[in-house]
Amino acid sequence: MNPPLLEILLQLHFEPIELTSDRLQYFYRMNNDLLPETKAADEPNVACYLSMDRLDCLTISPECAELHSKRGVSFPTLRSSWARLLGSLLRIFSVSVLKQISLAYFNEIPIDDLRTFRTYMNIGIEMPAALRERVEFFRSEFTYKYDFGEIKVWLQPDWNDQMQNYCIQLNLESRQLGPLEPEQLIAKIQQLHEGIKDVFRQILSEDYIRSLPQ
Repeated sequence: MNPPLLEILLQLHFEPIELTSDRLQYFYRMNNDLLPETKAADEPNVACYLSMDRLDCLTISPECAELHSKRGVSFPTLRSSWARLLGSLLRIFSVSVLKQISLAYFNEIPIDDLRTFRTYMNIGIEMPAALRERVEFFRSEFTYKYDFGEIKVWLQPDWNDQMQNYCIQLNLESRQLGPLEPEQLIAKIQQLHEGIKDVFRQILSEDYIRSLPQ
């Protein structure tokens, strides 16, 4: 069975920075072996860099940076390349304090029958009797509190058109609330990852987790 992770998204929020052409060019020269492609962004004053296969993307705006990967792997596997990109970004654009960071994982779990999706879960989700017979697809949202902040969870049964089967969409966003020093960033992302891993194991059944590649 393949791991359910489809995408991972890291967001950094900071005080406004100057995206001057010389700084953007310098950043590109320092990192074009990782992100050699550039593309025009939908908004002005935004820079966008992509990997050759377009599975990795970094978007930089004056108050936010987003690092996005569709490789289906979690932060520990990406840590080496991400640490280099983020260290370069913070240094070149003189980011002194991070206002907030978040790490989000987007998962899709194939299931044989929509009615059996609860067997994958450790949590119970009950619907009012008046709705149970009429509603097939519904979405649940809840929040786990941690010392570093919170983890938001979105859970929804759905239909995958490409695979032609039912699935569970399980999205988890781990948020660091409050300011953070740049030198603490990589350790903090690891902490956010560990929080997501903990919630993932709380939500999904042990039988399903044992079936995944370890």
